[in-house]
Amino acid sequence: MFKHNDVTEANFYKLFLDTYDSLNAKAPSINAIYTDSNTCTLVKNLAFGKKYVWRAEAYNQNNQLIHTSQSYSFSILKNEFNDPKIFAVKQYISKSEKYQDGIIWLDKYFCALDRAGNVVWEFPKTIKRSFMPENMVDLHMYNNGNLSFSNDTSIYYFNRDLKLIWYCNVSMLKPILKIENFHHVFNRLPNGNFIALGATTKKFKLDKKEAATYTYDDSSILEFDSLGKLVWHWEFSKYFDTLLIKDVLKKNGVKNNKLSVMVHCNSVSYDSTYKHLYLNCRDFNRIIKIDKISKKIIAEYGQKLTAADVKVFETNLFSRQHDVKPIATNELLLFNNGEETDKGKSNVIRILLPQNKKQTVKTTWELDLDIDTIAPGKATKFGSAELLSNGNYLIGGGTNGRILEVTANKEPVWDLFLKAKTLPIFDWGIFAQYRAYYSSSLYPYYFAVTLNKNNTQTLKIFNEGTNTDSYKIEFFNSLSLTSIKPQQTLNTSNIKPNHSYAINTKNIIFKNIKITSLNSGITKWLTLNNF
Repeated sequence: MFKHNDVTEANFYKLFLDTYDSLNAKAPSINAIYTDSNTCTLVKNLAFGKKYVWRAEAYNQNNQLIHTSQSYSFSILKNEFNDPKIFAVKQYISKSEKYQDGIIWLDKYFCALDRAGNVVWEFPKTIKRSFMPENMVDLHMYNNGNLSFSNDTSIYYFNRDLKLIWYCNVSMLKPILKIENFHHVFNRLPNGNFIALGATTKKFKLDKKEAATYTYDDSSILEFDSLGKLVWHWEFSKYFDTLLIKDVLKKNGVKNNKLSVMVHCNSVSYDSTYKHLYLNCRDFNRIIKIDKISKKIIAEYGQKLTAADVKVFETNLFSRQHDVKPIATNELLLFNNGEETDKGKSNVIRILLPQNKKQTVKTTWELDLDIDTIAPGKATKFGSAELLSNGNYLIGGGTNGRILEVTANKEPVWDLFLKAKTLPIFDWGIFAQYRAYYSSSLYPYYFAVTLNKNNTQTLKIFNEGTNTDSYKIEFFNSLSLTSIKPQQTLNTSNIKPNHSYAINTKNIIFKNIKITSLNSGITKWLTLNNF
């Protein structure tokens, strides 16, 4: 995103961008010119390992040049994730008229890729930062352009330029809560809070006379406010019937000489009401519905663990499932790995949950991953599924190494197949991704604002992002940026990308204007004195 200063009487701008193949190159290899009606211009397909020099020119209504900015330069380091000796990205399907254009975030790859498989953003391993993940999980971007991920013992929230906004290490939760690791989930909620999963190991004996000590992984749901303060938590061991865990050990664990049982909670999401949460327990083949206020488990769905397991809405539609999320009222979307010993296939399903004991769990949509012979139809773990705004599904194939987009009619319209080597001398192996996330670009919601100083006093909002957006405009008759009550407020209609909204402010008394993106929460202030 190229941004420069507003120029009085400017009608349009030209951005001149020269590309140099190296830092030492004497002449540019490419000269490009972009014309724009405002001070922000989004340019795609910049390349790693290049140097760029740019300037902006302003023109009036008579197409006369009235201002030229100084020249600026920057370079982009070579991308270590594009090394063909270590990473291989192959594409078999690409129907551009049917897939939803944008970029895909891949956590184990530390990168975001465009639809051609090119890296457009990376978390560089060779650059030492204050936070350096060894095991990145759940990497993705939010509407406001910031990102997050989980890393074994810490969770991080940062901007696209790698500036850390806040983080939390497990040690920082003491003495409120004992957590040994963060895992699987770290998400920003629509209300600005954050939700994460943590876990610790619980020890117990089957009875007092038993010599052996057994363990299970006790997960906790953690909710943080916008600044990273823990505001709510829920502990599995306090609300789930742990007698069932002991029954599972008696039935399976001891017989197999195991001294531990995995519950493996690997996803948690609120429904649209913020009153309930759905916690997924992979190794129990169980989805749990939790009431936020009381913290009580109000429903369970899945396979019976033992004969004493009588509360569950029994179903065998899923096992070792992953990335469970609500997508409609009482309806969930999930990636279903299936049992490890099963030689069959994994799938993605939508399920409708029962509301009383007379109803059963029903499948409303299903896609088996053995749709062709390009990638294995079976994944043993990981995996994700996301319903896109165009009605398609983005599927992260987990250990099968394939990222796939299909239509609601199950037509494959785009894919990437990933392979990697741990060292150049080793053989190629499937490059499994924990989750795959979609965003329309590195700037999904971004806008510029101008206020014309001539007699019309026209305020213009330019949608420079890649998503449709709408805006709240507040006028304040005060120089203070902390004024509570605006003199006048209005909301715009939806503005498409590369479109603008204009309003004549000549008859409005104000000293400050606050513009807020209603989809991202990003705000900009304009002070009349600056114009």
